[in-house]
Amino acid sequence: MNEKLNPEQIGSIIRSLRNEKGVSQEQMAQALDIPRSAISQIENEGRELSFLEFQKVLNLFQISFDEFIAHGNPQSKSQKSVQKNINKKIEFQPEKFKQLLLYILEKCGSKPNVGETVLYKLLYFCDFNFFELYEKPLTGMKYKKMQYGPVPEQSSFASVIKEMRDKGVIERVTRKYINNTIQTRYVNFLSADLSIFGVDTDKVIKVADAVIGNLSSMSARQIEDHSHADYPWQSSKFDEEIDYSTVFSRTGEFAQKDYDELWQQAAANDILNELGEMSEEENEYYLNLLKKND
Repeated sequence: MNEKLNPEQIGSIIRSLRNEKGVSQEQMAQALDIPRSAISQIENEGRELSFLEFQKVLNLFQISFDEFIAHGNPQSKSQKSVQKNINKKIEFQPEKFKQLLLYILEKCGSKPNVGETVLYKLLYFCDFNFFELYEKPLTGMKYKKMQYGPVPEQSSFASVIKEMRDKGVIERVTRKYINNTIQTRYVNFLSADLSIFGVDTDKVIKVADAVIGNLSSMSARQIEDHSHADYPWQSSKFDEEIDYSTVFSRTGEFAQKDYDELWQQAAANDILNELGEMSEEENEYYLNLLKKND
């Protein structure tokens, strides 16, 4: 598969990913369309994967080839993370991310379509829409351009999920879904505490409610296609971090602001600044004109 990893290492990574995601061997066997015993052989005996099987593994866990390799080599992960630092001024705030996640689950987590894929996109649009509207981060979560749309940076996401599960705040469950696919879902046991957002609480609710109202009823395929039409995703390279600043180039239904109106207003303000304030004589002249017209 790759000269950097032998079959035993690949099997170990698959076992680790499967445990992280809460996917059983039986469920994985169904996703790869192979016997359950084959999964055990892959994980424990070094059975080699075909190219097609390996692609199904990547699709199942929604990770890239490089992320798969990095999962078994923390050093390569750290080296890759410094290749591009486009969002260096944006700091990830885990506590805020937890509360946004809980709010989304509270509002729409019970919908049958809201599995991990849909959840990823709802989080993405909340973060990026908020940044466009208020020109500052909501949670600061970084997102990568993947085949199925924007995906949260997995080490940060996994760390948050682990902590929340350990504390009994949420649980991750898997189930059979459409066409023998595996759906990963998250169940919340606590309500969100949005007070962590301080003076921005009402803004967060407004943005999150709009995203949930517009997108949470979409299927995984529908919301994937929708995210593919968003400029930040389109302007990024596959398997690379999406630049938050690209939201200001959005158009159409994705734009959270009327940029034509903003440009017109800015131009009008420039003209007023150039003209300066009206003198008393000019003001009196125009007042007299108005009286004559009356």
